Amino acid sequence: MALTVADITTDHQAYAARRPELRREMLPVRAERRVRVGDIVVVEFENEQTLRYQVQEMVYTERLTASADVAHEVEAYSRLLPGSHVLTATVFVELAVLETVREELRRLAGLQHSVFLEIGGRQVAGQEIPGLDEDPDVPTETVSVHMVRFVLDDELRDAFRDPAVPAELVVDHPEYSDGTPLTGATRRALIADLALRA
Repeated sequence: MALTVADITTDHQAYAARRPELRREMLPVRAERRVRVGDIVVVEFENEQTLRYQVQEMVYTERLTASADVAHEVEAYSRLLPGSHVLTATVFVELAVLETVREELRRLAGLQHSVFLEIGGRQVAGQEIPGLDEDPDVPTETVSVHMVRFVLDDELRDAFRDPAVPAELVVDHPEYSDGTPLTGATRRALIADLALRA
């Protein structure tokens, strides 16, 4: 599973003609991969389809045409591809009152390090994925969007792939604590993400 520059069109006129149809196709895919945890945290699990769409949208809205620019976007989003033992997600902090966003984000400092997968009673911490131009050793400020990965060992991967084993997405922060079970279509989509690949 990979994203490539060949997957992305720089014919913006042709893409614009297909864009409404592609958006309609993506809505149910995104919906089953979207998990709300409490009032303000939303986690969207990514896969090849969601990431290809996001790269294409970025190329279209930014009117990119140079292959080097497209390659940069592909590289940035490829880091979010799931794998046989890795689930990846974008974490959104949805704050409705614009005037207090900075204050609220300060109060929620470190929230991006407080997202966990709980599988059969064992917790796996989400690891923040830094931007391409960010130093991974420098702590990041809490903002409204973060990318994380959940790395599973063989035992946890097998447990998650068994729908009989309870799994939950949890935020455990001193200022914000909630959880949502992973069931139904969402669980099935994530189990598919963990398929063993050659």
